[in-house]
Amino acid sequence: MDTNQPSNTLSRRKFVKIGATGAATLFILPALSGCGSENGEAQTDEAEGGAGAQQKTATLAFRGGTIQTMTSENDVAEALAVDGNEIVYVGDEAGLEAFVGSGTKVIDLEGGMVVPGFMDGHIHAPGDWVTKLYDIYLGDATTVDEYVKIISDFVAAHPEREAYTGNPFMVNAFQLEDGSNPGPNKKLLDEICPDKPILLLDVSHHSAWVNSKALEMANITRDTPDPLGGIITRDEDGEPTGYLIDGAATEVSALVVSEHTDEEYEQAIAKYQEDASRFGLTGITNLSAVDARFFSELEKAGELNLRMRILPTIIPGTDPSEAVKTVKGLARYDSEMISTGTAKMFSDGVTEGGSAVMLEPYNEAAGKGSDWYGESEWDQQEFDAMVAALDKAGVQVHVHAIGDGAVRNTLNAFENAIKENGERADRRYTMTHVCAVADEDIKRIADLEVISALQFLWMYRDPLCELEIAYIGEERAMAMYPVKNMLEAGCIVSGASDGPVTPFAPLEEIEVAVTRNSPYPGEEDTDMHRWPEQAITPYQALEAYTKNVAFENFMEDLVGTIEVGKKADLAVLDQNILTCDPKKISDSTVRYTISDGRIVHEG
Repeated sequence: MDTNQPSNTLSRRKFVKIGATGAATLFILPALSGCGSENGEAQTDEAEGGAGAQQKTATLAFRGGTIQTMTSENDVAEALAVDGNEIVYVGDEAGLEAFVGSGTKVIDLEGGMVVPGFMDGHIHAPGDWVTKLYDIYLGDATTVDEYVKIISDFVAAHPEREAYTGNPFMVNAFQLEDGSNPGPNKKLLDEICPDKPILLLDVSHHSAWVNSKALEMANITRDTPDPLGGIITRDEDGEPTGYLIDGAATEVSALVVSEHTDEEYEQAIAKYQEDASRFGLTGITNLSAVDARFFSELEKAGELNLRMRILPTIIPGTDPSEAVKTVKGLARYDSEMISTGTAKMFSDGVTEGGSAVMLEPYNEAAGKGSDWYGESEWDQQEFDAMVAALDKAGVQVHVHAIGDGAVRNTLNAFENAIKENGERADRRYTMTHVCAVADEDIKRIADLEVISALQFLWMYRDPLCELEIAYIGEERAMAMYPVKNMLEAGCIVSGASDGPVTPFAPLEEIEVAVTRNSPYPGEEDTDMHRWPEQAITPYQALEAYTKNVAFENFMEDLVGTIEVGKKADLAVLDQNILTCDPKKISDSTVRYTISDGRIVHEG
């Protein structure tokens, strides 16, 4: 096992097993790492007025509301004290007095609640902020005309650029009146700039819209075959249209890039952290878009607000020994705020691109005929060999799997690695997305103790759902995300956003988990439901976005629950999201976000 990973003798099944009622059974070590018996005794003695324990004066104290500890659904407290970056008291208000001194900042919850800081089990930092600040940002537009104006204005304002990049466009904007969707076309970009490459990524970052110059740079012509796991969209004459999916987009993305300075990346990360803190986010599984050193330098400066596990992505063609070396090489950044030891891989693409791998074929609307199941960028034998090699080296494997075919292939790879390498505690295999999954594979996920990092904002009938319906049919599309079935089978579910694909707003995600409907004003009172019978309880959803991500990231000894000795990563809300009207969950205000004992956001 990778010695750089935090040691932990708990199996996932022992740490937390959620039942259909939302009740949880928690296995607690007698002494948590960083939380010796002295702290526990101090809490007990001081709360009871004993004189035998050393006095601790808190830097922060909370009273007047609900402290949801997350050790179990019914384990709530009235008050909480923090000294520096550590929780030193959890109990009733009477016991809090022993920890309050002249230097203590006492926060009246006014009937609100404190929860562990929200965590995101699959997210990309710094998100869209590099694009928003320095490139072509399309996120505020919804129509093709709006896209064209933004692109034209940016190119005109930056004639010195050698290449133009940006994101995110929505492929829905290109749907025709007859219901077909050919996607974006290079001709629109050629009219803006014919002599320099333009590359724009869609909201999923799996598809690209490019001009003719970018195609020329990548040597993509009418005679170029589709790469493994990629699609070169073509017109009726076989000419590439400039709409590239997955493997085809990856090839061009490697050639058309915008260069940015360290200062620009630092500014983007600062903006990202402001956003995250505003939403109560204190921890992430980071599929980092920038070098890990930026986060390490922030930590050294005392300015890193997100406790994170950083994952490099391993691409097809990589030698397994090099992949292991890449992951192990990040261990130099390991600390209490940063951990490494995990690799991310793709098992497939996305449904709306026709590149998710399915057990049943796509409809003709996907544009690939009647016998198209999607295709992975990986040869399956190469994929299996990479998973086995990473697993043998003690590396946690985190796999993107959207289609039910990709889920099955990934589970097969996990089983193969276990067979090759033998049983070992705490592999903590993770699959993210798991949008479509066969019933028999739900049981395999549970039996293999695979963590499923799910995006709850995808679980209502949003515009991309409509495109999924066109590509695979309404019955299959509406049967995606069987979360309740997964929990009842014993699966461990962590919450994630895949931000910036969708907003990293945990309260919105928790509301969708509970309602399976839109959380947004003007929509939450309409029927945009997607399989509402798969709704889960507010507590189950809160577990997903706190303790279960902590467990996914090997951080459960540090964070994820509110207990004496754990780090003070906390979110303070203005109402109790477990008892309020479910449609009001996302209306909650994050009053404070506390990261490692520091107030980093005050609402």
